[in-house]
Amino acid sequence: MNDKKHWYDGLIYDKFIAPNQDKLFGEIKKIIEPQSNILDVGCGTGRLPLQFADFCESITGIDLSSKNIEVANANLNKTDIKNVTFIHGSAVELKNNLNKKFDYAITTYVLHEMPPADRVKVLKEMKQVANKIIIGDYITPTPKTLWGKLNVVVEFLAGSDHYNNFKLYVKSGGLLNLINEADLKLVKEIKNKPQTAHLVMVE
Repeated sequence: MNDKKHWYDGLIYDKFIAPNQDKLFGEIKKIIEPQSNILDVGCGTGRLPLQFADFCESITGIDLSSKNIEVANANLNKTDIKNVTFIHGSAVELKNNLNKKFDYAITTYVLHEMPPADRVKVLKEMKQVANKIIIGDYITPTPKTLWGKLNVVVEFLAGSDHYNNFKLYVKSGGLLNLINEADLKLVKEIKNKPQTAHLVMVE
């Protein structure tokens, strides 16, 4: 298993990037059943699991960056939360890393940064370990608004590989194209909450 090494992983991600997803997390919380078992794929530094801990029965977060998982565990250790677990592992090998079935597998702003060949693989892995999948990512095509332009700048600053994968994600049609390729059924769709976000529930 590889170890993802973005320049912003760990504390930088935790302090400056992760907080920007809070509004999207709020929309996700509205569409999941209370006391569910949740898998957070690409959990970063654990912001979603820690925010959902009092709402869910149990939450497992998995991320390919060991730096992110170190910070996630450090954040967890500052609390008295007992129903959250973090794992350093690959999203394309979920079945090998997990030994339980989940009500929901959630992934937010992860698919666009992956190599195109891995995106459908990850969705198919999520399908095998969860009853429903919730995906939050950028809406496509990229809006010609201030927020849309800011998204492009952020992705450019993330690095050349990341930016190239983002451009391919947009060019290929984003989430709706991916869920069709993964043979998933669209159950719910929310657009622009928050702006430029695309949220889908599939099964």
